[in-house]
Amino acid sequence: MDTLQQLATWIVFRLRDGVYEYLLPRAQRWKEIQGGWAESSRESSSYVAWGLGIVVVFGLLFAIVQSRREKKKRHERELLYFDRKAVDKDLDRRHIDLLTRMVKQVSIQQPYRALESYDVLQHLIETYHDQQKFSEQEHKLFHQQLDEIKKVLGYNKIEETVQLQSSKEIRKGQRVSLTLTRGGQQYQYASSLLFNTDERMTFDAGSIDLDTIKPAGTTVDVQFYRENDAGYRFTATLSEAPDKEKKELYLRHPGKLIRDQARSFSRMEVHFAFSYYHIPRNQFNSIEIDTNLERCANRPVFMGESIDISGGGLAFFTRHYIKKGDFLYLNFQQLSEEHSEPVLSEVVYQGTDNERKCYIIRAKSFNINESAQDTIMRFIYQMQRKAARRLKFAPRR
Repeated sequence: MDTLQQLATWIVFRLRDGVYEYLLPRAQRWKEIQGGWAESSRESSSYVAWGLGIVVVFGLLFAIVQSRREKKKRHERELLYFDRKAVDKDLDRRHIDLLTRMVKQVSIQQPYRALESYDVLQHLIETYHDQQKFSEQEHKLFHQQLDEIKKVLGYNKIEETVQLQSSKEIRKGQRVSLTLTRGGQQYQYASSLLFNTDERMTFDAGSIDLDTIKPAGTTVDVQFYRENDAGYRFTATLSEAPDKEKKELYLRHPGKLIRDQARSFSRMEVHFAFSYYHIPRNQFNSIEIDTNLERCANRPVFMGESIDISGGGLAFFTRHYIKKGDFLYLNFQQLSEEHSEPVLSEVVYQGTDNERKCYIIRAKSFNINESAQDTIMRFIYQMQRKAARRLKFAPRR
């Protein structure tokens, strides 16, 4: 019995050892296989991450390239549209080529707006000008072409109403008055701006005795009036000795440009004839104004033709010589029955129109009452409405 029990015990242990010997290697192998899978999974996941990163990078590069291509195509379409609009504006081909070069170099959206907006064109010009280095001859040609472009587009009228910020913005051909001081006395000469660059201004010196001008320390007072803006003045020094053969005077740009006679009223271009009395300044009594008007009964009557008018004054042509600072009584009965009393005005500018061979006078209302001023403003508004209606129904070009 004991022998059988021992035999059974031996068989059980033997079976157990056999099972262990069979299962343990296989369990170890299974563990190794599981570890390999985990390591393989980690390696494969890193490969997937790298692949996704590469795809994203190439996707971004492709999007950037496509965006640039679309931007280039859109810019080419804008340039084509710009060229077509410029042709419709009757611009010359050389003008179109100049504007196209500017548009290509200066990045602006919808470049055709430069043909319809003075501000956009001015921004285009200033930015392009700052990026270029011109010789004196190139500078002259550049601004000459710009003047021609602005004239075709009608911007020269707008430009005349825009307030100047510096002497560099004074246009070629501007008539000026030059004042030189010699021996304690002031001498005034009529002149015009021949050319204006970033370095200097060139003025006509045909009426000036250049032998009396010493380049060192000489200062020149410059005054001028812009027809649709205001009066300006500044003091400048010589940039170099005057050219006696060419009769040219060269001035540096001043640090300060002073603007006078700023307007407080809207101006309307309207043409009508009127009569007026002329009282020289030394004969005008600023205290007894009514007495001055009574004395006008014995004075001659002169005729004028208006250029424009506002609530603060008017500009007109006349063949009668009038000095700046003189006083006028303007008869406006032609405007309406309410203008029965003459309007007293002070002359703030006197110039010459060579084509019409007459004088250009600008007079500012002096001691005008509110009733007369309101009457003039109502007349101006009526003329503006009539002009607006004509413009609204005018045929398009």
